[in-house]
Amino acid sequence: MHLHPSWMKGLTPDMVKKAEDELRETPEKKAEALKEIKLLIEEEPGFCPLLDDEFLVRFLRAKKYDVDRAFNTLMNYYSFKSRYSGIVTDLTPQDLKFVFEMNKVFVPTKRARNGEGILIVNAGAFDMEVCTMEQQFAACFIGVEVGLQTEATQVCGGIMVVDMKGMTWRKLMMYFNPTFITTIVRCIQDVLPSRVSGIHVVNEPVYFGSVFKLVKPIITKKLRSRLHFHSSDLKSLQEHLPPETLPKELGGYLGEEEFRSFRSMMLQNNALIERLSAYTYNGVKSPYQQTLEKQENNSALHLTTRDLFNVSTN
Repeated sequence: MHLHPSWMKGLTPDMVKKAEDELRETPEKKAEALKEIKLLIEEEPGFCPLLDDEFLVRFLRAKKYDVDRAFNTLMNYYSFKSRYSGIVTDLTPQDLKFVFEMNKVFVPTKRARNGEGILIVNAGAFDMEVCTMEQQFAACFIGVEVGLQTEATQVCGGIMVVDMKGMTWRKLMMYFNPTFITTIVRCIQDVLPSRVSGIHVVNEPVYFGSVFKLVKPIITKKLRSRLHFHSSDLKSLQEHLPPETLPKELGGYLGEEEFRSFRSMMLQNNALIERLSAYTYNGVKSPYQQTLEKQENNSALHLTTRDLFNVSTN
């Protein structure tokens, strides 16, 4: 089976058809919805987000062109970015280079069978003395942000794999701190403009189930239906994801070369993430927005996310 590359620009004919059938997307619908959401933005006091068409389309596609729901998610997105600025958000790949070099956060070079983007997080293997939970979360956030620049992921959705191999009781309690886990769930459900196709948990410890019961009530029924728990059964995981998309530790074919390619992709999109960090929310300018406005004749002010998105491979 042919698998599309993770880092691709544009849509295949099949993906265009999928957008039409599942999202009700047409050129006319897209143009009209962009006008409507920009009008809502203009009417919101103290709110100056990016107005790049390709950026706003992420939100429209995530909500199947329901403009009001897309605008609500856009507001949630910037509320989240503003609240956690410098902690989880508004950090660049260069800021988190040391996290990416740990090879615990990873986007494979190939997409899933139906064109979905994939994010793999080896949560159990992180050394909490070296890398905080917030830094791990921030690296994942960047991986999703760059991934969502691809129209294929916007249309086909995304899949997340959480590998818990190495997860101790102490680590699990840190991850399932009520504040931290609620923040993650909210981010997935209400903040990121992403169509979540599935979340797969592997190598979960025997005591995971009792802890998960505490979180289950805050997860929507829709998202719960897309949760899959595989324990140590890698064949079960591979029923959903082919080995071409998985690292060797999960029964796949991918190794250091693919991890290195991912790190390179993140770092070469540093300017893109900076661009995504330029905004004003509730009248408060983000640190990067303030920096931009202090610089005269800054060319970055005239570049769009489409201009900055770099999918070249070396």
